[in-house]
Amino acid sequence: MGLTRIRHSSHSEHFLLLKYPKEPYRCEGCKELGFGPGYECEHEDCCFYLHEECANATPSAFHSFLKCSLKFHSRAPQGDGRICDACGQDVLGFVYQCKHKNPHDYHPSCLKLQRTLTAEDGTRLHLKKKLPSKCLNCGSTRTSNGIKGWSYVSSCGQYCFHVACVKDMVLENWKKGYFLQDGSVNEANSYQALESFNPNREVALPSGRRNSSKTKQVWRKAKTAVMLIISALFGDPTALISLLIQQLLSD
Repeated sequence: MGLTRIRHSSHSEHFLLLKYPKEPYRCEGCKELGFGPGYECEHEDCCFYLHEECANATPSAFHSFLKCSLKFHSRAPQGDGRICDACGQDVLGFVYQCKHKNPHDYHPSCLKLQRTLTAEDGTRLHLKKKLPSKCLNCGSTRTSNGIKGWSYVSSCGQYCFHVACVKDMVLENWKKGYFLQDGSVNEANSYQALESFNPNREVALPSGRRNSSKTKQVWRKAKTAVMLIISALFGDPTALISLLIQQLLSD
């Protein structure tokens, strides 16, 4: 946890305060969505937010998945059209980039993703550079834009999800207005929102056995895995996560 009150070069005219916003926000650093803790301008009429990772970005960084060091840039020096090699989303602002001829790019928040996630029921996910089997959401080892991307995989190897796929689930719902200003799900559109958060049932469950107690348990664990990854990607949107887990795991 960083300092609770800072000045930042991207918004030097005012102090920024570390807060836990009740509504989704767009980080002015990396231009990505945020739900959890972040720095907000202390002036109420100034809507400026930074992810905690973006506000505390260091000049250089390392990651165990990579053999090279990474340098921080407020904008990618290679120009437009860059994609984060972890989540597959566009690089529009703050980025870490290596020095290779064909450099890799990473959002600050992606570079800080937890290596291991654990749910209350004991489900444990591990961040992997390469997906060992098909993603339960898209049914492929590659993302929709063709990158390999990072993934979360359960200890048993049965539950695999691209970081990119889970991130897309949240971003699409946010753009469609399924999230209210307090971070909860819009009741009028809750069915559509919850459906799109579900793993692909056809991929997750073996054919001919989708009504057995065993496969129902598999389905529940797959959805628990999705919720864990959402929390890791966007901070801890408490109201949203609680509501989704309660409704998704009730069937």
